Amino acid sequence: MKRLTIKKLIVISRSESRSLEVPFENGLNIILGGNKTGKSSIIKSIFTTLGCGCKRIESDWKKLISAYLLFFKYGEKQYCVVRQGKKYRIFENSGDAYSCIIETEAFHEYSNCLMDILEITMPCISNKGEQFNVTPPILFRFQYIDQDEGWSKIADSFNNVAYIKDWRANTNKYVCGYLNDMYFKLQAQKAELTIEKEDKKKELNYNQNFVSRITSTLTQIENIESVEEVTTDIESLLAKAEELRKMQFSYNAEMTVLENDIYVNQQKLHVVEHNLTETKKDIEFAMTQEDELICPICGTIYSNGLEQQLNITSDYAHCEKLIKELTNSISIATEKLEELKEKYNGVFLEIQSIEQKVQNSQELLSYSFFYKNKGQYEIYESCKRQLEVLEQEIDLYVSKIAIIDEKTDQMKTRKRSKEISEKIKEYCGILADAINVPKTFIELRDFVQQINRTGSETPRLVYMYQSALYLYNLNRANSPFNFYVVDTPNQQGQDAENLESIFKSLELFLSEDGQVIVGTERETGMEGKASNVIKLTEKRR
Repeated sequence: MKRLTIKKLIVISRSESRSLEVPFENGLNIILGGNKTGKSSIIKSIFTTLGCGCKRIESDWKKLISAYLLFFKYGEKQYCVVRQGKKYRIFENSGDAYSCIIETEAFHEYSNCLMDILEITMPCISNKGEQFNVTPPILFRFQYIDQDEGWSKIADSFNNVAYIKDWRANTNKYVCGYLNDMYFKLQAQKAELTIEKEDKKKELNYNQNFVSRITSTLTQIENIESVEEVTTDIESLLAKAEELRKMQFSYNAEMTVLENDIYVNQQKLHVVEHNLTETKKDIEFAMTQEDELICPICGTIYSNGLEQQLNITSDYAHCEKLIKELTNSISIATEKLEELKEKYNGVFLEIQSIEQKVQNSQELLSYSFFYKNKGQYEIYESCKRQLEVLEQEIDLYVSKIAIIDEKTDQMKTRKRSKEISEKIKEYCGILADAINVPKTFIELRDFVQQINRTGSETPRLVYMYQSALYLYNLNRANSPFNFYVVDTPNQQGQDAENLESIFKSLELFLSEDGQVIVGTERETGMEGKASNVIKLTEKRR
């Protein structure tokens, strides 16, 4: 039975000319140290080396560390992952020497190599449709409870996973063994077949449109008596279009004259209306004066007899008549202008129609020449045959996809789902008893515990479920899920009784078939039974 075991972590700081080496054993490993002694930094460094982006990692630690080395064993083979910035290298041990099997700055190249070592084939698809094997932050998301993020949400401590489609649901089912490598291989095949099918559909649509256009053209060609007939029609249409353009020019000239007349009359109307207003004011002023009046502007004395008043009134009547004549003239010109515009637009549309007919006829000549000289609809018939081939290929893709759906549906049986859920619940019950969580709180959805409690119950539910999943996976066959890392449970608002229960539950993790790493500030009482106790006494350096 192959197991994944972390053997040793080394971090190197070139700026301080120092390194730190932390060994690990099978069974329970306890990292014991006070605040700021580096427990979390060591633990996060394990996952950083593997390529998991921890959501919170102290910036001064990241600046100090120039290289991470993680030695691990899978089955009987030993390996070392070296990470320096974006560069990854994987070495394989052979006797007393290590040989480099990959060196790359491409994360997915490194990830694929690591998955080959772990014999994991779980094809994933990005939100952009790209396909690649599962990555470390997805594969190991249930193996880590982070002191910063992990105690409030289950398996949500890494930040470089969101670009992968359905990453939560797929890993939920993969980690517990409900869906295996074969299922995801089939899903990847289905994704490829679906893309190819859609490409064939696009090609089919293009060919159908082409054949449809050619069919219409050929129908017209069959009705053509001669090429000369089409040529004559084109010449006639061009001549008619030329006559219409002359009419357009004539209409345009008339419209220009009318627009000028309307503009001039509108200006005259404006002047007359202004004079009418002033004349009305003069009449009203004169009627209030005696036989003589004094101009209020210049002071000149004028006669204001009946004759003079009648002259002013006559001016007012003349202005009114002129306004009526100008308004009528503008109205008539505007109506005529609209008629001309309508005629102009009608001629414009007719010219467009003729130009389209000419274009169609020219294309018809081209098709006619082609088909009469290239041999009786060869391309047309070829396209029709291609349509039949494409339809058959699409039907084949649909059939293959249906077969894959049938196979994957057989893997997703309710009976198997229920069996796995019940088994995980059994382990959840064992943990619930150990840490004083009511078993009624156990509620799995999609094989994952639901977090619907508040206060100190939330971190205990997280701890209960992920610990139970670890114990469940210990009894499975070859699996990389036999290691489990818990960072600082005593900082999560637990009272003394709850914390003591969590520490006592560590006795469930003593089996050397797996590996558990716990970081804590307080002694757990399990130090005497643990396989390895790492005491940190100095402040982190």
